[in-house]
Parts: sequence; C-alpha cells; structure tokens
Amino acid sequence: MKTNFLLLITVLLVFSCKEKEKNTSLNQKNPKNSTLKIDSLLTVYEKNGKFMGSLELAHRGKSIYSKTIGYSDIESKKKADPKTKYRIGSISKTFTAVLIFKAIEENKISLNETIEKYFPNIKNANKITIANLLQHRSGIHNFTKDEKLFKYRTQFKSSNDLLSIISNYESDFEPNTQGEYSNSNYFLLSQILEKKYNKSFKDVLLEKITLPLDLEDTYHGKQITINDNESNSYNLSEKQTKFAETDMSILIGSGSIISTPKDVNKFMTALFTGKLLSTESLALMKTIEDSYGMGLFQYKITDRNGFGHRGHIDEFRSTSIYFPKEDLAFTLISNGAKIDINDLYLEIIKLYFNDAVIELSETEVEKFVGTYVYEKDEKDKVVFIQDETTLVHIIKGEFKEPLIYKGNNRFVMEQMYGEPISFIFSSDGSSLIFEQGKFKGKYKKE
Repeated sequence: MKTNFLLLITVLLVFSCKEKEKNTSLNQKNPKNSTLKIDSLLTVYEKNGKFMGSLELAHRGKSIYSKTIGYSDIESKKKADPKTKYRIGSISKTFTAVLIFKAIEENKISLNETIEKYFPNIKNANKITIANLLQHRSGIHNFTKDEKLFKYRTQFKSSNDLLSIISNYESDFEPNTQGEYSNSNYFLLSQILEKKYNKSFKDVLLEKITLPLDLEDTYHGKQITINDNESNSYNLSEKQTKFAETDMSILIGSGSIISTPKDVNKFMTALFTGKLLSTESLALMKTIEDSYGMGLFQYKITDRNGFGHRGHIDEFRSTSIYFPKEDLAFTLISNGAKIDINDLYLEIIKLYFNDAVIELSETEVEKFVGTYVYEKDEKDKVVFIQDETTLVHIIKGEFKEPLIYKGNNRFVMEQMYGEPISFIFSSDGSSLIFEQGKFKGKYKKE
C-alpha cells in the first residue's frame, strides 16, 4: 500500500478546509469573490504568456464562469474565443465508455462477454472481456507507448492497420490480474461499436450523444481546420512552435474527439444526472479498481469526491471533473502552456471552493513531530518534521510533503493519482492511525 502511494504521489493542494454543510448551493460564502480570484489568476498567466486555453465552470448545468485566453492560431494572430474547439485527448474515453454502456443497455453487447469473436488475433482474446477493456485490465499493450508510433503518428492509418499493429503485441500481463492504462483498449471498444451499429464511430457518437444533448461543437475530429474555429497547439517553451498534429485516425475511441469546455461540462452533467445512462450503468463506470474506473477516474480534492478524466494529445492538455455532491462541472483545456496544467487546475479548484484554512500554533504542531513505527512491522516507519505552523511528512528521507490540517488531529496528504492519505494522531501525539483506501494501520511514536 505504501509503495503504491510513493509511486503515485503528487500533492494536490496545500491548504485546509472546514466541513461544509450538507448539499446546499455552492460557494454561498461569496461565489463572485471566488470567480474574481480565478479571473485574476488567469489574467496574470495571460499577461506572462504562460497559458493559452479555455476554462468553464458549470453549477447545476448552468455556466457560472468561463474564460478563454490566447490564440487558436498564432501565425495568423487569430484569437481564441468561447466557441473555439480543441482536441480533448483522453477525455474522449469517457464518451466511448458511455457509448459502450448504451450498447449494453440496448442489449447489443454484454459487459462480461469476451472479445475473441471481434478480434480473434488479439493475444488472450478468449480471456479478455469488454469490462476489462473499459477498466484497463486487458493486458493489451498500449500502442502509444510503442516507439514506432512517432514514425507514423502524423500519417493516416486505417482501422485495419491499427488493429494489425495491436494484434502483433504480446500481452503485458494476464487479463484481469492488474490495471495498466492502454489506449489500445479504447480503440478496440470503438471497433466493437462500429461492428454492432454498422456505422462509423463518428456517426454513433453523433446519434447517441451529441445530437440528443445538443452538443453543437463536439465531434470526431479530422485535420485541424482554423477556418472552422478549431485550434492548433503550441510548444510555448520553444518560441511558440506549432506542434505537428497527430492524425486522428490513430486515436479513434481513445482520443479523437474535438470539443469545447462548455460542451464537455454539458456532457458530464448529463452523465451524472441520469440523462445518458441508467443509475446501474453509471455506478459501474464509477467503480474503481487499481485506480481505474470504466472510462472515469476518481478525484479526491479537499475531501470532495469527483469523477472525470484528463487528456493529453500533442500540446493539448485537458481536465474535466464532475463533483456530484456539489453538482459542479469543471473543464479546462489548454493548447499551449509553460506551466504544469495539473497545478493550474488544482489552483483554480482551490480558489473556487474558497475553503477556510484551519490554523494550528507552532506548539500544537510540535507534539506531532517525530518518527512513528507500524505496530506490525518495525521497519515500516513514517516521519514528520515541522515547518513553523505546518506539519511536513518526510518520504524516503528525502521528499518533503506539507500536510493539510483537517481538524480533530487529522492531517491529509492529497495525491493526484492515488488515494489521499490520512494521518489521525492521538491527542498527545504518541500514536497515529495511517489510512489510505482500504488500508488502516496503527503506528506508535519512537
């Protein structure tokens, strides 16, 4: 368990929060003040030339804040606007997963059927289920990790070409024994949809999602067309160099959709409010195993639970998260940045929720400083030091991670890709409970 969190560690936010009252309107403290702070933050990044892209926040299905920064085409000085369309990368997988569950609800396919009748040449096809593809538990090698990809990524590949490439891979692991992210899974899912509906993925997406939800600016992409208000992507760290675009034929089902933050939020809200799938189907999508849901990831940010997906294609970066309890949809898409887009989206969410910091004095923090030993393994230790009024967790004697105080002697280390970790101390600091996911262990101070 601890090895897992050390590999996945990325601290999300270094601040603390009060408990919110039960599901009431968001940001009743001062929503306008929160969005003003977000606006100021993005304005600074715009002036410094560190970010281009678009942000949209929607509460209960209604837009409450949006901002677009930079150019969709630097060469012609074409400014981006709220209708500018971006490649959303792997957020496309959530759309593909919804289409698969729609096919399941229409009794066209079964979640637990194996894939050998669709792809007889795939290794272990007789053991791999549609559920395994959805949840990245197939063992099928990720074709985007193949070094050969960079030789052909800008060229058209037919679905048969790509299927041939994937079929030649050996399995990375025995199906359903572990989870490992693979774009190959979602390409195969797109091909199952095309076979079952006897239509292109583009047309299935149009019929089942974009037309019913009136998503005007969402579709399966082709070559970028600036005149259609689509955006290029840029490497801003290298003199604003336009990045050579990946041919979208390669990313059918896994990363081929073009959209806007407004449309993505509309899609996510519809998904989580029962307008696309049954409650049972959504519950399956949200089921997390080895960090993967079925087309969704879980995000735990300042004790709030969200579900969504991130994307990365060329220099496009995207993040979309829906917080069910707060009924908040958040989508940020960048077509060029000098900053870590993950840090930016976390900073924006932090500003929006506007959580109050719970302060401790230096004396109060001091009693939690020290080395704590796991009662079942004396070699398993956790170490804490003090930085004025902040308790800091020392990892492997090298990495320092400031902890967020949540009250009642509970400190939290939040992670981008892993379960957050809670350290719940006794009132005198002589022991603590370490909690992460299903793991719960008691440690005593040396």
